[in-house]
Amino acid sequence: MKTRSTPIALALALLAPMLGTGAVAHADAPAAATATRSGNAQPLADDAQRVMALQGAWNVRSFAGLQGSRGPIPANAFIRTADLGRLTAADRDALAAAGVTLDIDLRTADEQTQSPDLLASDDRFDYQRISLMGTEKMDLPKMMKSFPDSLGEAYVQWLGHSQPQFKQVFQRIAAEKDGTVLFHCTAGKDRTGIIAGLLLNLAGVADDDIVHNYAISAHYLEGQPKDSAMNAQMMELIRQNPEIGRKMAGMAGTAPENMEMFLSALQQQYGGAEGYLKSIGISDAEIQQLKARLGQAG
Repeated sequence: MKTRSTPIALALALLAPMLGTGAVAHADAPAAATATRSGNAQPLADDAQRVMALQGAWNVRSFAGLQGSRGPIPANAFIRTADLGRLTAADRDALAAAGVTLDIDLRTADEQTQSPDLLASDDRFDYQRISLMGTEKMDLPKMMKSFPDSLGEAYVQWLGHSQPQFKQVFQRIAAEKDGTVLFHCTAGKDRTGIIAGLLLNLAGVADDDIVHNYAISAHYLEGQPKDSAMNAQMMELIRQNPEIGRKMAGMAGTAPENMEMFLSALQQQYGGAEGYLKSIGISDAEIQQLKARLGQAG
């Protein structure tokens, strides 16, 4: 599904979480509570094993123990996270101790300039930036000319719009034979969430578990700083055009239906993640390497 509004959809998926608007899960809600269809979700007790507590990063989680078609995903397969521009020295040491060897930065060049990834200059980690948006510069006024109907729609459009970038990401992951692969964007929920969704679907994780894994991001993003230069520019646009703020208010969270829409389109249009990866040029050998990393070889 590729439409003229696709670049706008991708931009909003990026920018909405930076503003901290929209429904966000309440920190003091019961741990086992799940939100309504239009809200976000709270973590369950089982989610705690996947959380990595860092001082300078938010929404840092592995896939440890999520059940794939051939068994649980290993704890050292992947780490997903948000912006890494505030990592402490202790945080970097902790990521190295966790076995991270590769850091894939899904952000634009603009974002990297405004908040440099602090693993990029640490020689313990290989660093590769692949802008999943397919653009490197954020022209906010131009991006605000039209809007998608929902984040879910933006995610579906992404599958068509950013195929060369998806190919780069998954080929780079497949080439990393050892160590833990970390991937991140700014908020760690949209670009990062889609890569996570594709990996988990490839592993054979149940849709309900993939949706939950996505939906709890809003909870783990509470308290993430929103003081970037891009955020200030966006706030000025909203002051000048209040309708932009009203539209984006519903796009800042991680409502379950966003990932449900994405997974439904992934299945209907491509037959699932494996079909999608093959359609964009990922080889059978690379797919098997991805499955092996996910603990689903054979």
